Amino acid sequence: MPQPAKITKTRRRSRRTLRITVIWALLSLALVFHDATVLRAFGLSTEGFVNPVMAITHAVAAGFLIGGAYVFLLHDRFRKLPFLAGYGIVVLLIAAGVCIAQWARSAPATAEINWKMASDFTLLALLMGGTMLLLRLDDQFGNGTVGYFMDKYRKPRQELRIFMFLDMRSSSVVAETIGDTLYFRLLDELYADITDPVVYSEGEIYQYVGDEISVSWRLDRGIRNLRCIRCFFAIREKLRNRAGHYRKTYGTEPVFKAGFHFGTVTSGEIGLVKRQTLFSGDVVNTTAHIQSRCNDLGVDNLLSKELLDVLPLRTSPYQVKPVGSILLKGKRMAVDLFTLSLMNEPD
Repeated sequence: MPQPAKITKTRRRSRRTLRITVIWALLSLALVFHDATVLRAFGLSTEGFVNPVMAITHAVAAGFLIGGAYVFLLHDRFRKLPFLAGYGIVVLLIAAGVCIAQWARSAPATAEINWKMASDFTLLALLMGGTMLLLRLDDQFGNGTVGYFMDKYRKPRQELRIFMFLDMRSSSVVAETIGDTLYFRLLDELYADITDPVVYSEGEIYQYVGDEISVSWRLDRGIRNLRCIRCFFAIREKLRNRAGHYRKTYGTEPVFKAGFHFGTVTSGEIGLVKRQTLFSGDVVNTTAHIQSRCNDLGVDNLLSKELLDVLPLRTSPYQVKPVGSILLKGKRMAVDLFTLSLMNEPD
């Protein structure tokens, strides 16, 4: 089976590294102009002190090497740490790096060199602090971060979206068996495991409601490379791989069922405090009804015919099986339902 999630994961990390590099280069250029302005204001020559080309070159190299190392190697590991704890570790790594770089030069420690080391350390520490904070905010708002800060949804707008509603099987029984506190820890760990498949499939986590998760894609993004479908199967595979851990820690192997549908929704931000984007439309209710039929039909995923018709499944590793239809309140026509499974997968 193809593994598009890993490809998208690398692409997403590369995009983040590129953005960090561009921001660092722009900040470096701004510092150069600031230094030049200050020197000229005091009637001093800028020769030998201000070199925009060298500054940008250093910033680009640092962005790719230091920013890239953090994004590819450390960020995912630090997400569960408190921000200050993660930042403290990064500061220690920067200090060690600056000292090693100075030792490698084999130059005698003079006041000028010590000042340069302190300056480099402070600048890198501030840059990394800001970078880590921006990445945390990006994680907080998910794939909709740019739209949030650009006020994309300040005014209501209509758009075509795919929705996937995930729900854990037998959640009430599990909660009663292990108790509220342990159940909360289970949900926290489950949501952490589910996050990467959603993020790396370009999905946006819309809502957490108890043991239910609502995920949304803009239509063009969701159908491209079957991201919305591959997201579900990536989640299922990840939970199966960690089934032993969950069984040992919580006495259960969590399994999710999912309902898929797409249609036109009205999207917009609501609230003055703790603003959030709301999707309003019949498609949201229909997706919830579709997901609720998984148990009755004995499957772990259900798709509407409307969504199935726009998915490029012809060359995919999935086989389609019709399973029935549902008649929703207020609708004259029933919604035809289908389930997907991997080819050569046992029933």
